Amino acid sequence: MNANIDALASRGPHSKYSLPKENLVGKLELTLDSDYSEGIACYLDALGFQSFDAAVKHVKGESLPFATMGSLPLVRDLQRAGLDLTLTGFGKSSVYHGDNEYCLLSDMVDGMAILAHFAQTVDDA
Repeated sequence: MNANIDALASRGPHSKYSLPKENLVGKLELTLDSDYSEGIACYLDALGFQSFDAAVKHVKGESLPFATMGSLPLVRDLQRAGLDLTLTGFGKSSVYHGDNEYCLLSDMVDGMAILAHFAQTVDDA
């Protein structure tokens, strides 16, 4: 990868791996550390996930759960301590952490309706 660092995908013209005018070229290094961040997987049979899935179906008509790569170290610690965790977001995944990240107000309105239905469902359980 370092032989052709500019072939790596970037997030637009201001996110580059080489700066020819400055005669600077980035270098990719991978170092594995023993103090790594552990990922998390939600339990699909848990009350929290089942309630959230039902809330999404109630508001949107269908639910298409998916997973993304990433880690939230403290969240995994909470799950290990016995908490039922379901992680969500209502922004545009296509621009998540990208240049000019944005969301749609309509998605936030749906998100609030989903959370309200979710809270009621869990409270009734």
